[in-house]
Amino acid sequence: MSKINFTESLLRVIISLIGLPFTGIQAALSRYLLYKYKAPGEKISVGSHHLHAMVTGSNTSNLPTILLEAGMGGCALDWSLVQPALAKHTKVLSYDRAGFGWSTTPISEPTCEGYVRDLRELLTQLELEPPYILVGHSYGGMIMRLFASKYPEEVSGIILVDSTHEQRFIESTFNQIRYEERLRHLRRLRMGYLLSPIGLPRLLKQPIGAKRLPPPVQHTVNTLGYRNNAYKAAYLESLCTIESALQLIESEPLVPELPIIVLSAGRQNEDWQQSQKKLLQLTAKTRQIIATDSWHSIQLYQPQAVVDSVLSLLRENHRNQTDKQASI
Repeated sequence: MSKINFTESLLRVIISLIGLPFTGIQAALSRYLLYKYKAPGEKISVGSHHLHAMVTGSNTSNLPTILLEAGMGGCALDWSLVQPALAKHTKVLSYDRAGFGWSTTPISEPTCEGYVRDLRELLTQLELEPPYILVGHSYGGMIMRLFASKYPEEVSGIILVDSTHEQRFIESTFNQIRYEERLRHLRRLRMGYLLSPIGLPRLLKQPIGAKRLPPPVQHTVNTLGYRNNAYKAAYLESLCTIESALQLIESEPLVPELPIIVLSAGRQNEDWQQSQKKLLQLTAKTRQIIATDSWHSIQLYQPQAVVDSVLSLLRENHRNQTDKQASI
């Protein structure tokens, strides 16, 4: 398990002590802003920590519950342009992974497997019964795939929203460009982890979290993304991506009949487009839809494409259930 090493942890403490007045200001400001920007959902205990969960809609037609999983560093508000539309049809859950948004401290194992355990416990505490349609953006797609692998009888379908393919995190497959890209990413998060206690990311306007949200929502996401925990969680999550990828590679194959939509962003580069094609091999019922004018965060650039994809799986599920009942 890749973790923050002792030297980095010690250096963070030293920086916090040297900049003690700024550390105090950052801590006080974070507490005040958490009080000011109250969580729209509820905080649910999942063992040693709490997760912020937003459950909307109702399930009056016996349709699957929709589970929304944000990408790396994201939170429930990433789905603010999608969740209200889906909630008109069935029950929908979005949530903040540990350390992000309004959720508390990062978990000790911030890998796909650790997050699946958290999500499983969250569903139990919320009494959200299967079946589920899983929707995962980017890294969140990897988490959703592992959930479906572990609990195949509970999953009716998956939407992979420009989802990351696990090979992207396997170092043996890196070319020089990808290697340098990963180093830059980890370096930026490491600096944020070290300096967030004294408020430097806030001063430089470098929060963790999504961009391009509606202004009021974006302001809230930025505010949450300046918290010390957000940078720690993001750094840990990125350090553990290799373990996450290996967990997915070693997992049980998905049920061949499981319907999957690979919703791909049309404006990504050729290397990314090729990785999207690899996802088409997941099941016999996997198909691709390309959001032609979208960048990576399709739920923000073309939210209707996400909504339409989910609704198509809901309709397919409804037809299948109707056919089963008719054959009895």
